[in-house]
Amino acid sequence: MFNDFTTNYFIDHVQSTKKTMVDTLVKDEKLSAPLHAFIEAQTAFTKTAVKSMTEFMNASGETAAKVMK
Repeated sequence: MFNDFTTNYFIDHVQSTKKTMVDTLVKDEKLSAPLHAFIEAQTAFTKTAVKSMTEFMNASGETAAKVMK
């Protein structure tokens, strides 16, 4: 199972690629700034969602292990 570092690395890699695409394709700062802000919001949301799902899965696994005993 992935740890937080590995998961965040993959999320950051994808989001960094998006930022690079914006920097490459959108040269006007007034247009690129909102796109970068949106990408940052996506990053924060994705990390929170993955962390919550990981916690849920861990709790589910612990509960299933208790039931099996």
